[in-house]
Amino acid sequence: MNYSYENKVILVTGGTGALGSAVTEAFVKANGSVFVSYRNSREATSLKDQLGPQGNQVTLIESDLMNEDSVRSLVETILHQVGQIDVLVNVVGGYAGGPAIHETKEKDFDFMLNLNLKTAFFISKAVLPSMIAHKQGKIIHISSRTGLKGEATVGPYSISKAGVIRLTETIADEVGDSGICCNCLMPSTIDTEANRKAMPKADFTKWVKPEEIARVILFLCSDDGHVINGAAIPVYGRA
Repeated sequence: MNYSYENKVILVTGGTGALGSAVTEAFVKANGSVFVSYRNSREATSLKDQLGPQGNQVTLIESDLMNEDSVRSLVETILHQVGQIDVLVNVVGGYAGGPAIHETKEKDFDFMLNLNLKTAFFISKAVLPSMIAHKQGKIIHISSRTGLKGEATVGPYSISKAGVIRLTETIADEVGDSGICCNCLMPSTIDTEANRKAMPKADFTKWVKPEEIARVILFLCSDDGHVINGAAIPVYGRA
């Protein structure tokens, strides 16, 4: 089904990366007005090239989502320009494996929690007051299948992604009566260039593609998705 996001304001955090750019492009093609936070200027330029003439629907704002002041400034800038944010898709995050828990350094543990969980907390905290005031909004976070069960040598990552699921459920329970839906997706391995290079012998056909995840997000953020709230939704492909 083709969804229209005309007259809707969408914020895609981390919207220039492999998954983020697919999500951004999907909302652009659905005629949304899209704001994208980024850290990597090369990725930002690449996104503009990828979108071509439709790139004029995208406003790029540099922001560090691990810094609460930067996140607050990002949201205030958007609200000052257009008055509201209808959809937040938070794609910021990353993966790092490592040693067993008893050998994990504090800085490495903190980095995973800050990158994957605290960013989700900061951006949710910043956008929710406006959504509550407007009595509507959709929030999507990206967790991981690994967030469902602890695994050896990926403890900090797994713990941080489990936290994203609990954060999603908490927000949904707190603001569901305000007309806001908050859900998260749990991908398996995503079919990206970086993952193919890291696992060259894997069967790439089993991996979920960024554009497939983007289509699920478009559905969840549409009027048809209003009955889904507080869900952690698997998007595994065949992996």
